[in-house]
Amino acid sequence: MSRARVLVVAWVIFGLFVWSAVFDWWMSGAVREFLFRTAEYELGRQPEPSLADLMSEARRSGVVRASTWTAIVVGAGLLTIRLLTMRERR
Repeated sequence: MSRARVLVVAWVIFGLFVWSAVFDWWMSGAVREFLFRTAEYELGRQPEPSLADLMSEARRSGVVRASTWTAIVVGAGLLTIRLLTMRERR
């Protein structure tokens, strides 16, 4: 397998890691938000929060954010590989 192909596979694997990490980070933030809203509810300052609604919205926005960051990171890596292989051909 050529060096460029190995690098492409490595960037794709790294992209999977980035997607997972960003999505997990976003969902953790949603859990913290739910806990904060629950505490506000128990103090009588807000209406009772809905975990299902909050997590549904967090899941949608988390997928978008994770996919965007993954596209940026993997795209930059693939562009770098492309530029290096073009440079080597000269």
